[in-house]
Amino acid sequence: MDRILDAIMEKLLSSGYAKEEDAEIVRYGLELTIMTTLTTAFMIITAILMKSFIAVIVFLALYMPMRNCCGGYHSASRLGCFMISVVMLAAVIAASKLIHDPERLYVSAAFLFSGIVVILFAAPTETPTKPFDDTERRVFRRRSLMITALGTALAVISAVFRLYILTLSLSLAVFVTAFLLVAGRISNRKGVEK
Repeated sequence: MDRILDAIMEKLLSSGYAKEEDAEIVRYGLELTIMTTLTTAFMIITAILMKSFIAVIVFLALYMPMRNCCGGYHSASRLGCFMISVVMLAAVIAASKLIHDPERLYVSAAFLFSGIVVILFAAPTETPTKPFDDTERRVFRRRSLMITALGTALAVISAVFRLYILTLSLSLAVFVTAFLLVAGRISNRKGVEK
């Protein structure tokens, strides 16, 4: 990955698309974009192969904006980030395959309710590398609550229409986001104690 980033940065700098003083920021942005693209592609391909495409797509459609707004735990390495994504993918696929109607409704309700409660109290959660100022905290809090309300409304609507696989995927997105908020708070606290 570093070789690819080095080659891209060399082209951007030599062609004038990036300035030397902005190189570190541009490289970081490229790294995030490449990692997100590769991880998302891996998840979608796996979802197709495992015949869980709808469940994974619905999960990602809500999870990605929630994660951007709510914050939470971030791995210190690319491999760690990828492994967390693989575990999330496995959880969504396993839930879509192993939990059947009407149990999906009850499990979804439990995931959704517990996720909402955590998000109400913990969102947004900053990271040591990206602390919030007061304005950012207010903006991200409002966005976190709005996207959670949207996800909740979509989960309820899908439940009303008995589309329980969608309900489960949406509820898992809320729950996983909440779980990472708690993990982020614990990680931040450990970092302060060191």
